[in-house]
Amino acid sequence: MFKNQNALLEDFAKALDVSEHHFDLAVARYKSLGVWLGREESKVVNFSPNVYSQGSFRLGTVIKPISDDEDYDLDIVVEVDLSKQQITQKDLKELIGQEVVTYAEAHQMNNVPKDRQRCWTLEYAEEARFHMDVLPSIPDSAGFRLLLESNRSQSNYWNSAIAITDNKWSNYSQVSFEWPRSNPNGYAEWFKARTELPRHIAMFSESRGISIDEVPEFRVKTPLQRAVQLLKHHRDILFLKNPAIKPISMVITTLAALAYKGEPDIITTLRNVTTRMEQHITYTGNRLSIKNPVDPLEDFADRWSEDDAKYFFFWLQKAKGLFGGFAEFSEGQALNEILKESFGEGLTKRVMGQSSIVSCHQKTNFPPKVIIQSPPRQWRR
Repeated sequence: MFKNQNALLEDFAKALDVSEHHFDLAVARYKSLGVWLGREESKVVNFSPNVYSQGSFRLGTVIKPISDDEDYDLDIVVEVDLSKQQITQKDLKELIGQEVVTYAEAHQMNNVPKDRQRCWTLEYAEEARFHMDVLPSIPDSAGFRLLLESNRSQSNYWNSAIAITDNKWSNYSQVSFEWPRSNPNGYAEWFKARTELPRHIAMFSESRGISIDEVPEFRVKTPLQRAVQLLKHHRDILFLKNPAIKPISMVITTLAALAYKGEPDIITTLRNVTTRMEQHITYTGNRLSIKNPVDPLEDFADRWSEDDAKYFFFWLQKAKGLFGGFAEFSEGQALNEILKESFGEGLTKRVMGQSSIVSCHQKTNFPPKVIIQSPPRQWRR
């Protein structure tokens, strides 16, 4: 029955995928902005603008929103060849913003771009089902390397670091060496290595009888990518009534990737990853820490409250209960109820109506009821 169970999880993960139409549309939109920024009349054309995606679209872990009223969130970076000595965060934000606004006007978009804390947001027509967050940035490999050296830290991804804008930053309007930093290219490179994507592309090409060069990277989904999709959706369902308190995707993605050890299928990946995740959370006194794997100076949990920790471990134990016992699922109504509770009624009906999975006659009482009253003992004040 193992193959059937794995196939069922594969069906759920596939049902969470962005449609090919929407994926192609999103790619076309951000490439269109890149063309706009590179036109002769552009205010940034002389600064070699480079536009690229980041986040779940880039990582291959994007999932459909639970509600039809929600949009896909496409995160992109606009990197221009300027330095911290040449421009302030505020001026860079406004410089890119002017181009984003004129782009929206030229393309007759219904909504005026919104000026957010760090980015500009372009909202597309309803049929497009997504909005695009445009993050202004400049290269910062040299600055990041100096910062690492001064803190006696190391990163193999220092050369792809960028400095970004944040209007809450104290020196936002001043020329300064102190900028917020990020490294989406470095993170994407790290995550790709963790997924063992080249190996899976080779397997895909062999199974289709085509060359590796003919395989579009985004068409191949590895067990880790599928596992992250299912973990994020499971989280969304668990916190459906109060999404503001749910653990962020970056934490789930990072811990899952750190915990992955090359498992060959989704069901084993989910069982093992949820078991190992906590091993990659460190504790200093009464504080827990989740380090950015490409920036050891960034801690994803540095602003977590005790409640944030409690909600994360509540989700994690629920996920352990579900995926740790998935190989023992029962047939019929019991299975359907478990799947509805874990993945939502709509998705379950859609997938189970199409699935060819064979019934399993072994009964089970999973997932166990999990009630988390407080974070682990190490984190209690």
